[in-house]
Amino acid sequence: MTRATMPTPTSGRAPDPTATTDPAREHTTLVPTDRTRRILDHLAVALPILVLAVMGWHRRWITDDGLIYVRAAREILAGNGPVYSPGERVETSTGTLWQWLLVLLDALTPGDPARIAVYAGLVLSITGTWLALAGTRRFLRAETGRLLVPAGALVFVALPPVWDFATSGLETGLLVGWIGLSWRLLVTCGPGDTTTARRLGIAMVFGLGPLIRPELTATSLVFLIAMALASRLPWRPALVAFLCAGALPAVYQIFRMGYYGLPYPMPAVTKSATRQLWGRGIDYLVDFTDPYRLWMPAVLVLLIVAALLVGRGPRDRRTWLLGAAPAVAAFAQSAYVLRVGGDFMHGRMWLPVLLLALLPVLLVPVDRRVVALLVLVPVWAAWCGVSLRSGLVTTPGPRAGVYQTWNERMVYVNWTRTANPTTSGAHSATLPGLRAELFRMDADGRHVMVMDGNYLADVAALPPLPLRRDLPAKEGLVMGRLGVGGAVTPLHGIVVDVWGLSNTVGAHIEPTEHVAAGHEKLLPLAWNIALYVDPAAWSSIPARVVSFEDIRAARAALECGDLKELLHSTTDPLTPGRFLRNLTGSFSRATLTIPPDPKAAERKFCAR
Repeated sequence: MTRATMPTPTSGRAPDPTATTDPAREHTTLVPTDRTRRILDHLAVALPILVLAVMGWHRRWITDDGLIYVRAAREILAGNGPVYSPGERVETSTGTLWQWLLVLLDALTPGDPARIAVYAGLVLSITGTWLALAGTRRFLRAETGRLLVPAGALVFVALPPVWDFATSGLETGLLVGWIGLSWRLLVTCGPGDTTTARRLGIAMVFGLGPLIRPELTATSLVFLIAMALASRLPWRPALVAFLCAGALPAVYQIFRMGYYGLPYPMPAVTKSATRQLWGRGIDYLVDFTDPYRLWMPAVLVLLIVAALLVGRGPRDRRTWLLGAAPAVAAFAQSAYVLRVGGDFMHGRMWLPVLLLALLPVLLVPVDRRVVALLVLVPVWAAWCGVSLRSGLVTTPGPRAGVYQTWNERMVYVNWTRTANPTTSGAHSATLPGLRAELFRMDADGRHVMVMDGNYLADVAALPPLPLRRDLPAKEGLVMGRLGVGGAVTPLHGIVVDVWGLSNTVGAHIEPTEHVAAGHEKLLPLAWNIALYVDPAAWSSIPARVVSFEDIRAARAALECGDLKELLHSTTDPLTPGRFLRNLTGSFSRATLTIPPDPKAAERKFCAR
C-alpha cells in the first residue's frame, strides 16, 4: 500500500487520483503545512541546543585531566615534541586528535590554553548535537510532512553529566562532534546517493574514531559497515573505503609504537584497560542511571518506538539498517565500558553510549497514539534538570575513605573554591606558593626534585632533593594531580605522577592501593628516588621515609633485563634503530608488569 500525497496550501498541487489513502495514517498523524513544519522543525532542534548551550556555559570548568592535555599541547608548541616532560617519551593524552586540535587552537589563539580547551569543547558539543539532530531529521524524512518533537534529544540534554562534560577540557566535546557529524553523513548513504570522492571522504571521517578515543574503533567499524551495506557497495569499492578510513589511524599507530614504544596511550597501561572488571562496570552503570531515574525515559522512549513501529514500521532495508547501526555501536561501547570497570568520573564514559543509542530517536514523529508518552518525556526532563543530582561521592569503594566514582566537577569546584574553574590559575591556586617556588628554582639553576607533601606519610618533611646530573630537566615535581602539576612546573621540568599516568615504571607496576577506578598503582617512593634523585643524596634521606636498601634495589632493577629495555624505550635518543626496536617490541612491552617491592623486582629482572 502506498502513502497518499497530501496537498498543502503552499504546494499548489492537486491530489494524485491514483494514490491509495491510508485512513489510519490520516487519523493518527499530524500533518502541518510546509511553512509551519519548517518553523516547528527549527524549534524542535533549537530547544535542546539552547538547553545544552545555556547549561554547558553555566557549568563550564576544566578538570585536572583536562590540564594534562593542555600541558602536552604546550610542550609540542615549545618544540619538545608530543611529551609531558622533556627526555621522557610518554603519551599521556588518550584523545590524540583532541591533543593536536588544542595545539592548533593554542597556536592561533592568544590566551590561557586551559580556557581555550573549555570553550572549544563547548562549541564542539553544541555543534555535534546540532548535527546529530539534523541527521535524525533527515533519517525520518521530515520532508514528508510529519511533525517532529525532540523526545530523545531532551533525554540527552537534561542530564547534568552532559552539561559538565560539554566543557571540562577533555575530549568529550570532540567525541560528541564526531558522533553527530558521522550520523549526519551516514544517513545520506544509499545506492547512488554519493560520488566516489564523497564516499571516501565520509569513510575518512568515520575512521577518525580511534584517534578521538581508542575504544571508538568499534563505532567506526559499525558505521563503515553500515555505509557499505546501505550503499550496496561491491566488495572492491567497499575495501577501498575501509582502507581509506584506516589510513590515518594506521600511520599514527606506527608512529605511536615507534615513538612511545607502546601500542596504546600510557593511561591504558596504567589503568589496566585489558583487565576484565565486569562487577565494577555494573556499579558504574548503576552509578549513572540511579540518580536520574534513567529507567523512566528509557521505558518511555521504547514504548514510543514500539507504538510507532507496530504495523507501520519502515519497509525498506536501508532504513532498518541505518536505524540499527547506532544501536549496535552503543551496544559495543557499553560492553567495553562494563568490561574495563568504567571510570572514576561520574557518568563520563556513558555519555557517548547514550548519544549513540538515542540518535535514531533524537526526534520522533507526533502520533495521537503516543501523545501521552511524548508529554511525559519533557516532564521527566524538567524534573531531572531541576531536581535530580548525584552526590559528591557517587559510588563508595571497598573500605572507608576509598571511592569508586565521584562527581569530578563538584570535587574541583570545592577544591578551587570557584564556581567555574576554567583557568590554569584557578587550579594552581590550590598549591599556594609552589608554582613561584618551582620557577624560582628554575631561575636559580638549583636542579632539584620537589615532592608533594600529600604523596606519602613523612614525605612532606623532605627538602627538595638534587636531581640526577644526567637528566635533561632543570627541576622536577612528584605529585598526585598530574594536570595541576604540569600547570605549575616549567615546560623544561619533569612532572611525575604518583599514579603512573606519566611514569613508565609507575604505569607497569602491579596494583598497590585502590583509591578509585583507575587509581590503584601508587608508586612506592623508592622507585621515584632511584629514577630521578642524585645517588649522592640517597644516604641523606631518613630511613623512616624510605630505606636505602629499597632505593638501591630499585636502581639495580632498573638496570636489568626487560625493565632496562622498557626504560630505555622512552629515554634513549630516537634513532632509526631505536624506533624500530620500539615498534617491534611494543606489544610485549605493554604487558610487562613490575613488582612494586623493589627487592622483588630486583629478583625478577636481575636473576636472569
